[in-house]
Amino acid sequence: MTTDERFLDTQQVAGYLGIHEKQVYTLIHDRGLPATKITGKWLFPRHLVDRWLEANVINMPETQPFLQAAPELLLIAGSDDPLLVKLITLFREEYPNRLVLQSRAGSRDGMMALKKGLVHIACVHLVDPEGGYTTGHIMEFLGEDIAVVHFAGREQGVLLGPGNPKTVNSLSDAFSKGLRWAVREVGTGTRALMDMEMDRLGIDPEPVLARSVPVQSHLDAALAIHAGRADVGFGIEAAAHLASCEFIPVRRERFDLVIRKENFFLPQVQDLLALLRKEEFEKMATSLTGYDLGESGKIGG
Repeated sequence: MTTDERFLDTQQVAGYLGIHEKQVYTLIHDRGLPATKITGKWLFPRHLVDRWLEANVINMPETQPFLQAAPELLLIAGSDDPLLVKLITLFREEYPNRLVLQSRAGSRDGMMALKKGLVHIACVHLVDPEGGYTTGHIMEFLGEDIAVVHFAGREQGVLLGPGNPKTVNSLSDAFSKGLRWAVREVGTGTRALMDMEMDRLGIDPEPVLARSVPVQSHLDAALAIHAGRADVGFGIEAAAHLASCEFIPVRRERFDLVIRKENFFLPQVQDLLALLRKEEFEKMATSLTGYDLGESGKIGG
C-alpha cells in the first residue's frame, strides 16, 4: 500500500462512508472521526477510519465463545469412568480429525469448569442431598439452561482384594475392621458417597481417613487394593472386574453428561451423543461389568 492509499482526503472519506462531503466535518467534531489537518487540508488514516466504524457499530454480536469457535475440539471434564474412556476412544476412531481432551477432575470440578464455560461436557455422578440421583441439585448449581444426558447406570460399592482376604461381608463390616481405605479426593462423587455412608452408619471419619491411601480414579483404587497397598475402597463394579477384585454392591447410581444448552447442538457434541445409540457402544458396555444402558442418551430425569 502506498502512502497515498493509507490516507483519505475529505472527498475520498465521504465516498468511503457513503455520505455528503459536508457531513464529514460534523463527524470530525461531533462523533470523533479520526483526522489530522496538514497545511489546511484534512487527511484521514484509513485504518483508523475502519477502527472508528467498528467501534460505532450498534447491536454488535458478542465475540463467539472459544468452545463454539473450534468445531474440531471437544473438551470433557469431571468424573472418570472406564466405559466413558472407551466411548472417547470410539469417538477418536470415528472422527480422526477431531481432538477430544478429557480431564478426570471429579464431578464437582467438572461442574465448575462447565459453569465457567471451559468445557463442552461435564461428567457427573453426585448424590442429590435430598436423595437419589435427580438433577435438581445440578440445576441449582448450574442454572436451568443445561441439558442432562443420561450416560449409563452403574453399580457403586466396596472393592476388596482377590479372594476377599480380610473377610469383609458388608459395608459396615469394612468400616469396623480398621482396614486401610483407598480414598478419592473431596469433590468426587465417589468420595461424596463414602462420606454420606459413613455419616449414615455413624462412623467417625477421622481414624478411617488417617490410615487411608489417596487414589485418583476407580481403577487406581482397585489396582491399589489388588497390589495390597490398600485393603478396601469405594468404586464401581467395572473397576473391580478390570483389576480382578471382589465387589460388594452398595448403590446403583446415575452417571450423567451435563451440557450447556448453547453448546448442545454443536456438531462435535452431537456426534459424541450419537455414539450412545451405536451397537459398538453396547458391546463396549458388555465387555465390562455393572452397567445399565436402558436410559442411555435420554435427557433429564
